[in-house]
Order: sequence, then structure tokens, then C-alpha cells
Amino acid sequence: MPDIAIRLGRDVLVIDGAMGTMLQRAGVPAEQCPEQLNVTAPEIVEELHRNYVLAGADCVTTNSFGGTRAKLAEWGLADEVEAFNRAAVRVAKRSGAQHVLADVGPTGLVLEPLGPATFDEVYALFAEQIAALAAEAPDAIIIETMTDIAEARCAVLAAREVCDLPVIASVTFGLSGRMDLSGTDPETAAVVLGAAGASVVGMNCGLGPEQMVPLAERMAAATSLPVIVQPNAGLPKLVDGETVFPGTADEMGLAAARFVDLGATLVGSCCGSTPAFTGAISDFARQRPVVTGRTGIPGTVLAGPRGIARIGGGAPLAVIGERINPTGKKRLAESLREGSGTVVREFAVEQQEAGAHALDVNVGAAGVDAAEALPRVVGTLLGITDLPLVLDTTDPIALERALARYPGRALVNSVNGGDASMAAVLPLAARYGAAVVVLALDDDGIPQTAEGRVAIVDRVRAAAHEAGLSDADLVVDCLTLTAAADGGAARTTLEAVRAVSAGRGLATVLGVSNVSHGLPARPALNAAFLAMAAGAGLDAAIINPSDAEAMRAVAAADVLTGRDARAGRWVAGAERFSATGVTSVAPDPAEPGGAEAGAKPGSDPREALGVAIERGDAERAPALTDEVIAGGLEPQRVIAEVLTPAIQRLGDAYGRGEAFLPQLMAAAEAMKAAVARAKAHLPEGAGASEGRVVFGTVKGDIHSIGKDICVSMLESQGYEVVDLGVDVPAERFCEVAEGADCVCLSALMTTTLPGMEATVRALGETGSVPVLVGGAVVTEEYAASIGAGYAADAPGCVAAVGRAVAGGRGER
Repeated sequence: MPDIAIRLGRDVLVIDGAMGTMLQRAGVPAEQCPEQLNVTAPEIVEELHRNYVLAGADCVTTNSFGGTRAKLAEWGLADEVEAFNRAAVRVAKRSGAQHVLADVGPTGLVLEPLGPATFDEVYALFAEQIAALAAEAPDAIIIETMTDIAEARCAVLAAREVCDLPVIASVTFGLSGRMDLSGTDPETAAVVLGAAGASVVGMNCGLGPEQMVPLAERMAAATSLPVIVQPNAGLPKLVDGETVFPGTADEMGLAAARFVDLGATLVGSCCGSTPAFTGAISDFARQRPVVTGRTGIPGTVLAGPRGIARIGGGAPLAVIGERINPTGKKRLAESLREGSGTVVREFAVEQQEAGAHALDVNVGAAGVDAAEALPRVVGTLLGITDLPLVLDTTDPIALERALARYPGRALVNSVNGGDASMAAVLPLAARYGAAVVVLALDDDGIPQTAEGRVAIVDRVRAAAHEAGLSDADLVVDCLTLTAAADGGAARTTLEAVRAVSAGRGLATVLGVSNVSHGLPARPALNAAFLAMAAGAGLDAAIINPSDAEAMRAVAAADVLTGRDARAGRWVAGAERFSATGVTSVAPDPAEPGGAEAGAKPGSDPREALGVAIERGDAERAPALTDEVIAGGLEPQRVIAEVLTPAIQRLGDAYGRGEAFLPQLMAAAEAMKAAVARAKAHLPEGAGASEGRVVFGTVKGDIHSIGKDICVSMLESQGYEVVDLGVDVPAERFCEVAEGADCVCLSALMTTTLPGMEATVRALGETGSVPVLVGGAVVTEEYAASIGAGYAADAPGCVAAVGRAVAGGRGER
């Protein structure tokens, strides 16, 4: 058999199609654990594999999609991880396929900050399954159908740790063009997963070929890695309660050829497909030549979970916000010691709105345990900003914990030429797929000459390559020293920047404000130095983006160094850039010249409370609620006039694709805390809930993520929710529905839709409670056909429940 690692990106490889829907067609009941068939009925699985091979598949995917301990536990089979997964590879090998891809699907757990699962917990689940699969020597690991970039990245990291096989990482996008849970776009997914160590990146499931074409094009343009594309057989439709995929084999084949033309080299199909689809893919795709010369995004690319930032490679000068650093900021230092994220949120939003491209995060203050605080602050920021993070710490324990938790590609600040620093930092950056700031100093200090600094950079660069990093992972800081102490300091720095940028081709960064330390009119001096550094080849500046003069210097430097095509950004911001005044820097409230904290952000406590909800500040929201009530607004009016509009604004932004589930979930927690505090001000017995809602996933369906998100949103707005869990029979819904104001049913599996219909019918026979249905396979048309209301997502669920409860009470 040819080595798949040699073929990846060089040959067009045809992947097989659906496993789950084919097992259903083979008569396997919904109550059967699919992975158990590898042991109890391997002939069924083997026949499916063989049919795909006969149709033209080069690669078959093992029947192990739900093979983690967490997923098997849902069937009461948690202890069968090794047996089922190893058997899956053995069965697939008997099919005669050229290559066997060992399949790994989601765990069913939701990682922080969206859910309670920790990185270590989920990592261990993936490591256990992948180790079992790898023990039978498949050709590669394929991680697929991931809707959360954090879980996808965790799986890739685990695979790299426990085996040396190629790792294929494939995610699922919704109609919005983003991953449903994390809101990640194709470019960001490619960057994050490639940095984590994936050999191939791509997409599968969720969409049909037509919807995947633009997404595949974007992903292929963002990476030099091989790309895999496996669409469903069209967007599913419900016909007489049955899910039908309307796509044809020829349509899939033509689409596969298009995917190859866009840069994909691994093409297959997903739900609703059959071996006939694989045959068409083989016929059409193999006729197309492999696209060569894809280079991906130039420069050093950082990524948050929902966006990227470029440093170097011809990109505009990147601004790294410096404000989240407690040095000289008493209010931030105190909040870090208290374990509060309020000031961090405030500084993050201010810098993002001011134009920062990434945020430096430093928690180094007296009395702060960095190993605890840094990952906690990272978690806080995930719910408020999409900007990539720069993890600024010298504590290797804090660094590793933060890197593990961060579901993006971070920039580590920093490593230097000292042996201990390189030994501590470089392996962590390589393991977690981070980029690194290289400081031009070592254990002997900062060289006084440009040549001495560049020599240290060369030494760190060589060590980084040995650790598995590349030049695209390095951003060099030639170090800015104060001009007041040494008149030649700035010139030395600029010479070093020029040598590193032009002579080594490495990206560069400087902390600009150090140059003016101890001198008057600092903003003007900083801006002049920044412009000179940009001319010398500077790619990124660590500054306060609220400094208007510095930001004007950044914009001007981009125009004058050819990084603002036709001066488009300068022209667009001409009014702002030509404004008079030296600076718009907002001083820290606890610093000299700063205002007291008060109701900040926003001088009006009502406005501040609304902002706290939108920013997900559950720590500050209760106190602000007290303040608003103390100002004379009745508790019920606080909920109706301040809290509800705030969460609705965020829900509307979510509907427009401008906010995503992490922000929505954080806001829900803040809303819940504020509502509880407002109700505590009411007389006893006056704080009744908005309504009693019964919620559950229907019989036969064991998926809970969507239900859990809806439950959180409902509870945040004052509803009493009776969560029945998953796999709930109709009789149980009927028992609990008595006295409820609304019943909500969720389903993700097409095979459980008949159970949903039966539950709606049973509830109708036992009472008149309103029933709402939702889930990935449920449409508004289907809901109407079974006599139920419908909600497409969590904000829609809250709105629909509100209407149902109001209507039901109006009829009483």
C-alpha cells in the first residue's frame, strides 16, 4: 500500500461517504450503538466499507465516530473504548481499501467557556480513543464534524501527543458560514488547526455542495495544507416525517471536481450519500489536476476563535493593545487579586473598539497567582472579544495552562536567548501551536549594539527550528530603550529592526512607549519613533490604541510604506486622523488624573448595567442592579426596561451574525445574576418566575448541547425550567407537563423525529399546554406539520416561549 503521508496534497484521494445513514438503510435500529457493531456484527460494517471501495473510494473511514468514553457511556458501554475502536480499524482494513482513516467525532461535552468541560477532561477522552485506534495501525486519524473550534483543536493536540500518524481535521459550518458553537470562520479554522498540528484541514457535513463551495475556496486560500471537503447530499428536507437528502450522485461528482479546482485534494461525501455518490466523485474528481503553489496567508498569523491577525508578510502595521497589564494600573491589579474580570473586560472592549488587532495579556502583580489568574483571564476574554491574545508571562506553568485553554493561535510574549528561557518556552509554543516573541537579550542582558542583538535572535531562531517551529512562528522584539538615558538607543534599535526584517525576513514588534520614558510630551515622541520604526521594517507595535496620536502614526506609516493600498484606510479615516488634540488616552481611574471607578463603564448606572449584561459581566451586574434600584427604578422595571433590552440587543446581534454563542452564554450568566438580584428586592412572594417550562430531548436522542444552551438562556430571563435531560419518553413529558406554561422538545437525529411527533400528539391528548420544537434536523415546516411551534436557535427559543406563555395565560 502507498504511504498516505506521501500522497497528501499530491494526489486526488477519494474518501468514502455516509456511515450513519447507510447503517439506518441497512436496518440497524436507532437504539443500537453503531460502534458496538464492530464487535457484534462486523460483517454489516465491512460490507459498507467494501461497497465504497468497489465504487472507487481510496480511503474508508472507520465506524468509530462516537468512540470516546463519553459517547459510549451514553449507551452504557463506557468500558468498551479499546475493544470497539480497535475492532473498527480491523474491520475497515478487511475492506481492501488503499487507506484506512480512523474516525474521531465530538465527545458530546461542551468545553469552557460555553460549557463545564475542561480542556484536560476532553483531552483525556480523545487521547484514550486515538491511542486505541492507533494501536491497530490505520493510515491516518480523521477528526470530523466538529462545531466548536476548541474541541477540534483539543482533538488534534491529543492526536499529535499519542501517535505519529497524519491528522486530518474537518469541521462543520452552518448556513452562516461559521461553526455553530464557536462561530469560527473557514480562515480561522484553517489557521488554528494547522497551528495545532493538523496535516490536512477541511470541512464536512452540515451543508450541501453548493453551500460549501465558497467556504472551501476561502479555506484553501488561507492555508498551504492539503484540504478535505465532504458535503452532505444537499440540504435535508422533511417529507412525511422522513429526512430526505435531495442531492444526486452526478451533482456531487461535479461539485467534487469544483472542489479540486479550488485546491482540495481529499474529496468525499457525508450524510445522505451512498456508494453511487462515491463513484461519481471518483469519475469527476480524478479528471482534475491538483492545484499547486498554494502558500496560505503570508506572515505570522495569529488567531482568536473567530478571527485572525497578521504580523508581517506585507500586512498593515499590527497594533497590539498594551492595557491589560497591571503595572501602574491599581484598579486592574486590585481586580486581579480579587479574582474579578470586570476591569479586564472593560480594557479589552475599549482597545478592540479603538482599533487594536490583538491584545497583550499580563497578570503580573503582587499577590496574584499567575498560574491561576492567566487562564482565568483568558476564559473571561473569550466571552467578550474576538481579537487574538498575546500571552505575556514568564511563568511556564501559567503559560501552559493558558495555552491549553485558549482555542486559537496565541502569541507568547516571550522567549529570550537564555538557555532556561528557550528550554521552557519553545517546547510549549511548539506543542500548542503558538507563535513566539523573541527578545533580543540573554542572561548577560541587552547588547548595546545592533549586531549583538541580532546574534541573539539568530541563536533563538536556530533553537526554535530544532523545537519544531518555523520562521512564521517567530516575531522579533529588538527592544526599545529610553532615549533619555541613551541618545543612541533608538538608533541601535532601528538598525536591529532593519537587520532582522530585511536581512532575516522575520516579523518584528516593538513596545513603542519605552522610548519616551522620563520625557515630556511622550505621545508626540512615541509617534515619531513609531513612524521611523515602520520605515525600518517594523510589523507590529505594542501601544495603547486609545492614544490618538499613536494610531494616526500607525495609519500614516501604512500609507508611506505601501501597506495601505491607494491610501484607502487613510482616506476612510481622514476626519479622525486629522482631528486636533494630542491624545485621547483614557487614564486609569486609580492613577493620578484618573476618575474614580463609580459606575464605569458609562456614567449612568442604567447604561452601565446594560453594558455589563452585553459584556457578560456576571460579577458586576448584581451591584449595578442594586445601584439602579437605589436610584429609584422599581425592580420589575429594571428587568423590563434595562435587563431585557440588553439581552435582546445581543440576541439581535447574534441573529445578524455579529455576536456568537460565547458572548451570548456569558451575557446569559450576567442576566441571570442581575435578575436574581432584582427579584431579591421584591416583597416575599412577588418574585414569581416568568413561567414554568419543561424541556427535554426526545426519546432515542442523546444529544444535549442545543437543549442546554436554550435552558441557560431561559433561566437567565427568569423562567423556571424543568430540564428532563435526554432520551425522554413521551409519557415522561406528559407527567411533568401538568401545570407547565410551555413544553420544549429538542432533536438532533433524524431517526428520532417520529418520536418527536408522537410526543407532541401525546401532549395534545393530555392537555392544552403550548409545545415548541427545535434542533438541527427540525424545520419550521415540519413543526407546523405536527402541530407545534418552532424556534431555530436559543434567542428564538426565548422569544417563542415568551409568546407561548403570554398566549397561554391570556386564554386562562
